[in-house]
Amino acid sequence: MQSKRHELKFYLNEIQSERSIHQLNSLMDVDAYCKNQQSYRVRSLYFDSYDDECLYEKQSGNLLRKKIRLRTYDGGGNEPVKFEIKRKQGQIVKKDVAIITKEEAEQVCLGNFSVLLNKNNAVLNEIYTTFVTKLYKPKVIVEYNRTAFVLPVSNIRVTLDQDLSSNINHLDLFSPVNSMMPVILEGKQILEIKYDDFFPGYLKKVLSSLSSERMAISKYTLARRFHKVHKWEDN
Repeated sequence: MQSKRHELKFYLNEIQSERSIHQLNSLMDVDAYCKNQQSYRVRSLYFDSYDDECLYEKQSGNLLRKKIRLRTYDGGGNEPVKFEIKRKQGQIVKKDVAIITKEEAEQVCLGNFSVLLNKNNAVLNEIYTTFVTKLYKPKVIVEYNRTAFVLPVSNIRVTLDQDLSSNINHLDLFSPVNSMMPVILEGKQILEIKYDDFFPGYLKKVLSSLSSERMAISKYTLARRFHKVHKWEDN
């Protein structure tokens, strides 16, 4: 599965977040993942090369950059897991997604990448080749609670992510308790806007009313910076 979309990100404080949720509730549909209009939990395990090429691409301001991650929702359970390659050029994001089982994801986390070849899937084949040739391994788990709104027009999706936390020492994607550490200040949230072709004017007005500046935000980079090993990770 492949998608190519625009992506914009902003930091919000609690007041801005409450205002945006109130306005979006009247203009958009609550995402199906939000049971009883509540947020849902997203947990991702990010992979990178032995020399952190994905992190370095972001920190260096490269126009073209990518991230590879496994992703689960609300603890995962026995549900299938998403394996994603996310490529970004400016505000355009291209995402290639393949679905694997929990058992296959556990094998990948142990370094048994050959299980990816059993699927005869182009995305998984690319991930396997990247992992083997560039010595990729799990680097950090990132977790947050997400509230999401959707519109069918232009496949618009607006999300608010809060309680961002991470762990670099215990990289079990499916562990119910993972000793996660907060990454950003309490009360700070990340607003993300994704759409295919155009973003309607009435939603732009909602955004402008928040008086929030667009930022180049990477949850992977935030998490790695929090657990920094090298001085250059401060950039």
